[in-house]
Amino acid sequence: METSKIALIKNVYFYLVSFVALMMMAVSTGNLINTALRAYVFTRADYYGGSYPVAGCDPLIKAPDIKTLSAEECATQEERAKKQEEDNRIANLQRSATTSISFIVIGLPLFIIHWRIVRRKEE
Repeated sequence: METSKIALIKNVYFYLVSFVALMMMAVSTGNLINTALRAYVFTRADYYGGSYPVAGCDPLIKAPDIKTLSAEECATQEERAKKQEEDNRIANLQRSATTSISFIVIGLPLFIIHWRIVRRKEE
């Protein structure tokens, strides 16, 4: 009786770990495809779409400690803001890709090892 309980617990463990590893890979693969699509196909999907107000350039933003900038300084600040937005977009895509790849790299051997043990027990 005790050996059948232990065998059942082992089987549940190996099936559960195999399932979790398979789900890790499935979700990570989907996320990786999503990241690739946003990076190469739907490149505008991550953009805010509006312009961010730059302190000293927006006449609606009035603060006593912010000096008003000239048109050239405003253009320079807006270019910096756009460059920063693009850098942040690329960093987010890279972060998403590395997370997905690491989950796949961990999940694949975990699944293969546990699933082979399950298959060997069934034979």
